[in-house]
Amino acid sequence: MPRYDFRTPRLFLEQPIEASRSLELSRAQANYLVNVLRLADGEPVLLFNGRDGEWRANLRCGRRAVALEVLEQTRPQTAAGDLEYLFAPLKHARLDYMVQKAVEIGASRLVPVLTRHTQTRRVNLERMRANAIEAAEQCGILNLPQIGAPVALDEFDAAPGVLRRGRRDRRPGGGARARALGRTDGRVAGEPPRRPGRRLCRGRAQGAP
Repeated sequence: MPRYDFRTPRLFLEQPIEASRSLELSRAQANYLVNVLRLADGEPVLLFNGRDGEWRANLRCGRRAVALEVLEQTRPQTAAGDLEYLFAPLKHARLDYMVQKAVEIGASRLVPVLTRHTQTRRVNLERMRANAIEAAEQCGILNLPQIGAPVALDEFDAAPGVLRRGRRDRRPGGGARARALGRTDGRVAGEPPRRPGRRLCRGRAQGAP
């Protein structure tokens, strides 16, 4: 089983990766490796693009350009997972953190869903992708999640019979959320059964002596 190498810097590239190929880097990528990480000519870098697996390359610093000389494959490409993460958009700092953690747990698709109480209606998809790439580079995974465009909850249909227009119960923990978790009584998995006539009112249960 291939082992993860967390000591060698990893870099995501869009172009195809294959042995003996020289890949020229963009100005931002070159600046990251040479000026931020302070790598010298000939030092190793791990590459991946989400399609061709992970490859080891050597950094080549020229006068006018910085490139990577691809040597060998270190890990074959793995299949993407089937975990879709749906979320109501948050403000920038919290959204960045959420995207990073979603990538780390293996989410294959991220979809902003606009709800009645969503904090912000504008979602920067390019910023989300940049955070997903950075998280993938740091945690060692080989796949990047798809970034879906924002969609209103009323228009969203995750699967037949789960979230459809006009079929949701607006009560907390009920309706669509319960059906998505396989419940039919409005409860969420792990939640204790509800007792009729035992609602709390000002710290006391109604009907209590």
